[in-house]
Amino acid sequence: MTPEPPDYGPRARVGIAVPHSNPTVEPEVRALVPAAIGVYATRLTHPATRVEERLNHYVRHMPAAIRTFGEMTLAAFGFGCTGSSYMAGLALEEQLTAAAAAECRIPVITAAQAIRLALKSLGCRSIALVSPYPAELAEAGYRYWADAGIRVVARLRVDPALTDTHRIYELTSADALAALRKIDRSGADCLLASGTGMPTLRALRILHSESSLPALSSNLSLAWALTRVAAPALVPATPAGLLG
Repeated sequence: MTPEPPDYGPRARVGIAVPHSNPTVEPEVRALVPAAIGVYATRLTHPATRVEERLNHYVRHMPAAIRTFGEMTLAAFGFGCTGSSYMAGLALEEQLTAAAAAECRIPVITAAQAIRLALKSLGCRSIALVSPYPAELAEAGYRYWADAGIRVVARLRVDPALTDTHRIYELTSADALAALRKIDRSGADCLLASGTGMPTLRALRILHSESSLPALSSNLSLAWALTRVAAPALVPATPAGLLG
């Protein structure tokens, strides 16, 4: 007899790791990936008060996060913390994800790597970048994209007074939309809202109805990249196809 498919995630199951106070990744990724893919989350925790210390810890302990899923069979693992990739830098991020994938025998992709894949799929080489980060983390992001060969032609921090990532989680899609509408688009191939903690889906849906310029976010890119790995037959040609 052919076994019955699972009630939840009949096509595939994916795991995501989320910073401990982040309320945005799970609902946005779940809203984006096809219903036949099950989405399961684990929390990234560290007691440090300094955001840089927390972010550096998270990205260096991806295998530990993957192991929290126990014996659950996952088709892919998504690391839902763009800031950790920025702090690590492009080269170290590549090393750490490759090592985690080899150790745990599962495809591993970070939100930042997912953005890079999405940009490549769209043929985009220059971005207008909106981010909700403190100044130091935003600067690390600019270096990351320069190292990736992506030109940041305009940059805008959503809240210039922000000094820690926890306040990101108080932002809304309205904040993201206002920033994405405000930023100078001259010379940009794509608008990018970086950061998994700031809600973006309503903003992206509105922008896609207003403009032909592609618009991405960390969570949209991660959902698209995970679908691409876990269920290739279900993935749309571009990330925007997941917005409905």
